[in-house]
Amino acid sequence: MIRFDPFKELEELQERLARAFAPQAQQGPRVYAPPVDVVEDQEGLHLYVYLPGVEPERVEVTAEEGVLSVRAERPFEKKEQATYHRLEGPYGTFARSFNVPNSFDLSRVQARFRHGVLHLLVPRAEETRPKKIQVQVE
Repeated sequence: MIRFDPFKELEELQERLARAFAPQAQQGPRVYAPPVDVVEDQEGLHLYVYLPGVEPERVEVTAEEGVLSVRAERPFEKKEQATYHRLEGPYGTFARSFNVPNSFDLSRVQARFRHGVLHLLVPRAEETRPKKIQVQVE
């Protein structure tokens, strides 16, 4: 289970507020935090990262020092001779990072991408898996 980090949540909120109220000229390229579902079961930790419209070859997953990171890009491709009346889809860079406890093995992360959803499985570390112990009768 991933621990709730209130300071990380506050930091993300502060960044979002700064982007919302800062003049556009001062802002760099937008980085979106994609929505994520995190589910834990006997197999391990499952993360479902929602990346609609992102091509699989533009997704990068890294794991190091207890942190699992996802970075993806969906560039905006402006069409010539087209008038855009509304653009609500997210374009640009998507990024999220997660602190993963030692009870999970980051060296064995599995990643699958299907229909715009990246499914990451972080298996439980072998030493944390429940072991059935044979009771001997004397």
